[in-house]
Amino acid sequence: MAELSLCMIVKNEEEHLEACLSSVRDAVDEIVIADTGSTDGTPEIARRYADRVVSIPWTDDFAAARNAALALGAKPYLLWLDADDVLDPPERDKLIALKPRLDGTVDAVFLPYHYAFAADGSPSLVFERERIVRRDAGFVFSGVVHEAMAVGGVVLHEDIVVRHTREHSSGRRNLDIYERWLARGRRMSARDQYYYARELAACGETARAEQAFEAFLRMDGAYIENVLDAHVQRAGCLFALGREEEARASLLRALAYGEPRPEALCALGESFLRKGDLRAAAFWYRAALACGERAVSGAFASPQASGFVPLMQLCAIYDRLGDAQAASEMNERALALRPHDAGALADRATLEAKRGDAETKRRP
Repeated sequence: MAELSLCMIVKNEEEHLEACLSSVRDAVDEIVIADTGSTDGTPEIARRYADRVVSIPWTDDFAAARNAALALGAKPYLLWLDADDVLDPPERDKLIALKPRLDGTVDAVFLPYHYAFAADGSPSLVFERERIVRRDAGFVFSGVVHEAMAVGGVVLHEDIVVRHTREHSSGRRNLDIYERWLARGRRMSARDQYYYARELAACGETARAEQAFEAFLRMDGAYIENVLDAHVQRAGCLFALGREEEARASLLRALAYGEPRPEALCALGESFLRKGDLRAAAFWYRAALACGERAVSGAFASPQASGFVPLMQLCAIYDRLGDAQAASEMNERALALRPHDAGALADRATLEAKRGDAETKRRP
């Protein structure tokens, strides 16, 4: 059975670190932690679990810090997590079961990441990350923010979910890092430009974000999933700026790359709903519903966009169009996905009340 090193970077993570380490310690053979300047109790918690804890300087470069942590791992395979990630017990058991297959012929393993969640606890944002690499393969992270590894060789895609637990965002931290790098004359790669635009949007700098997405879309060598998402994200910026026709054009361009993504289709549905064109909105939401479940990939994906969201919107649209039967069908399908959702339950009560009123009026 191959041995596995958990390699982490941390800073001021006393609120989350113990939950992370306790969730995974039985599945790994070594824990090494690089602290980038904690001023709270993080180092003490780390030392209770880790085989080695070292301090490293912070240089405004997540890839450099992550690579320094990987260099500390001594086992044949290296796993990385963030301090606010956990493996729930069934996932930990699956990781343990995977280890005999890490026989030196496997170079990297991708695992699904459940990053954000709906009110009922179901994942609302999922994507894959390269989580395990063979140490001697020499893979390294690149990217000062939202760092990633380009891996190759024999690559596995395993259903072992890493769950993100932090509810708040990083604020302006990531954007400030990008801004400082730009001020130093750094040239953005396509990937850097994409994430820079996303950070601008997340920080509410809508006009600058739209321009940054547009600049990204003119760059060569971009990952196709990032291109698709950039069209959707740029459309959101354009809608916020009141440039609705340009926004719809951006969403339509996202459909030109092959299989349509339900996120783009839902955004088109929403745009026509705001315009008051209910039948056009219904068309796009039905198209999103027809996409069905997507396999987890490196793309940012919302499982709700091909299920619960279009069902809820179609329920409301059909109700407004006076098609009570279709509205009820959409509502029941939504409740089948999320039986305790307050909005869906309220819709059911409203539809039942309307049906009762209609029956009363029909009585002689």
